[in-house]
Amino acid sequence: MEQLLNWEERLKNKGIRCTKQRIAILKILITSDTPISAQEIFSQLDDSNSKVRLSTVYRNLNQFVAEGIVRKLNFADQKNKFELVDDHHHHLVCLECDEVRPLECPLEQFDNQLSTKTGYKIIEHRIKFYGLCPKCQENKES
Repeated sequence: MEQLLNWEERLKNKGIRCTKQRIAILKILITSDTPISAQEIFSQLDDSNSKVRLSTVYRNLNQFVAEGIVRKLNFADQKNKFELVDDHHHHLVCLECDEVRPLECPLEQFDNQLSTKTGYKIIEHRIKFYGLCPKCQENKES
């Protein structure tokens, strides 16, 4: 609950009203361990009897992205997925089943070295590792 209050505060600080639909979308993003598509969010909202249209989900997600509250990600399946911008991490993606696992970032020191060496101010970096998860490897061997 405290986490939801923190995200509501971030919305308010960005001048975004905390509507029922936005709070419902935030709750789903908070509880999701991996990036999630707008369709998956919509399905979960539909299961909870919320009266929200898919277009409303997309509109709110796009606003969250524009305000830096949510990160929009593209993976091998070409579907956009979304996650809250709460910590810096990367992703390990299965090419077979599209499972996505977050990975801690090992590059902070490299960012600093690169910035010092080139004079660039490093704003961000993104890395995705693609492979086969253990389950899909097992299925391929069967």
